[in-house]
Amino acid sequence: MVTTPTGLAERSRTLLVASGKGGVGKSNLSLNLAIAARQLERRVLLLDADVGLGNAEILAGVSAPRHLGDVLAGRASLAEAVVPGPGGVDLLAGGHGMLELPPIDGLRWRHVLAQVARYGWDLVVIDGGAGVGGAVRPQLLAAREVLVVTTPEPTALADAYAVIKLVAGRDPAQAPQVWVAVNQVQGAAEGERAFARLAAVCRRFLGVEPRCLGTVPFDPQLRRAVQRQVPLLLAAPHSPAARAVAAMARRLLGAPAPATGGLLAYLTRLWPRRPLRAASAPGE
Repeated sequence: MVTTPTGLAERSRTLLVASGKGGVGKSNLSLNLAIAARQLERRVLLLDADVGLGNAEILAGVSAPRHLGDVLAGRASLAEAVVPGPGGVDLLAGGHGMLELPPIDGLRWRHVLAQVARYGWDLVVIDGGAGVGGAVRPQLLAAREVLVVTTPEPTALADAYAVIKLVAGRDPAQAPQVWVAVNQVQGAAEGERAFARLAAVCRRFLGVEPRCLGTVPFDPQLRRAVQRQVPLLLAAPHSPAARAVAAMARRLLGAPAPATGGLLAYLTRLWPRRPLRAASAPGE
């Protein structure tokens, strides 16, 4: 069997951003976290995995002629679909307003990841769909590093627990690093209390110790940035929410990645015997 080369795919740290429900700000956080990581001199790909309902392209104010749905359906290669995003981030859009979606089975998802793994991004931020079913499930089960986004509301916390329960329910040796971000808080204390409640339940019933990546305050400037289709970190970099996201990026990148936590490891849990070859990033 041809062995997979070390290097690019193993260096690509992969963070799956997930949420138990919509409306908690997951896509906005994914976009701005990717930009914050780029500002820390990492090469970053933002991959919008919510095919047909993707928001990254709209939030970023970018027009992407090709998208993940085209790659899944074999109508475009990764190099053709990735476009320059705001703040120096590369973007693979999920596509939106699509009436006909390609089947998003494990084989097609693995095919996309096999292409992504050939390039030299330092960080791949996957903006996954909300919930725990459908196409989201294999993404969650393969991830080695998951950021669960929630708000302080009891329903959002309950749904965040469901996500953590799913990713923690497999072989303990394959358990992922679970981060939590509490979004739209009225103050740091509210966010800390919400995380403490969630962590206590995870500790008691799942034997999982999630780590708090940070809390993001409710910030009216975020809504204005969304309306302008300019990411908050570029529209209002000194706003409270932007500063909070920048701190989260520093914490994420300052912490060591989990063992076998790169894109190669993510890929091999989905497709264990597929050899990979290194390549230049799209556009290089």
